[in-house]
Amino acid sequence: MSRATILIADDSPDIRTIMRYLLNDLGFTVVEAADGNEAVRLARQCRPALILLDLCMPGIDGWEVAAQLRADPALEEVPILAMTAYSASSAVRAALLAGCQLVVAKPFELHDITRMIAALMVPHGMLAPHYA
Repeated sequence: MSRATILIADDSPDIRTIMRYLLNDLGFTVVEAADGNEAVRLARQCRPALILLDLCMPGIDGWEVAAQLRADPALEEVPILAMTAYSASSAVRAALLAGCQLVVAKPFELHDITRMIAALMVPHGMLAPHYA
């Protein structure tokens, strides 16, 4: 059984490291992007099962990344969980309008983000081997 791939797009190496350890422990394969341009390129290359997307990144921001991915027929259905320090309702609303399914505020609790990941993947018939 192949492991589902999750793309982590965040300019913070610490966030990427924490999320990589969490997702590897849950049985996922992880691909990492440090900026928006790299996130779009890697998403098109590896076609992940889920994208964890920081909204404020160098290059193109997360809102634009989400919009570009939604415009790509091969990626338009991939669930996107936005991660942001911007908790203003306008930023959250913009993320949802750009195509993100859920938004989590930084700093977040790992159990909260784990629940969100499961909520996004189960409807698509995907679970980590850890949960199967």
